[in-house]
Amino acid sequence: MGEGLPMMLARCDQVFGRDITGLIVRQVHVTTSGFFTLPPFLALLQTFGVDRIMFSVDYPFAPNEKGRAFLDALPVSPADRAKIAHANADRLLRLRV
Repeated sequence: MGEGLPMMLARCDQVFGRDITGLIVRQVHVTTSGFFTLPPFLALLQTFGVDRIMFSVDYPFAPNEKGRAFLDALPVSPADRAKIAHANADRLLRLRV
């Protein structure tokens, strides 16, 4: 869920200043990394916005089935779910779809 960045950005503001934090939020893309609970996802969504989140399961350390169930249950619109599931990665990696 962003390698802890959503929780660390306030500390980054204190140490580095808001310019650095703003740069991080505008330049970094994050993954769900096999975390399948809603509170960290909501922090990630509020911090980075839906356009910078990419779904991942971290197999073999996290089960694919649990990840898919989590993705399907996210409280987001179908369009945002598609962004998280693949469209953000397609855009970032310039994949032709």
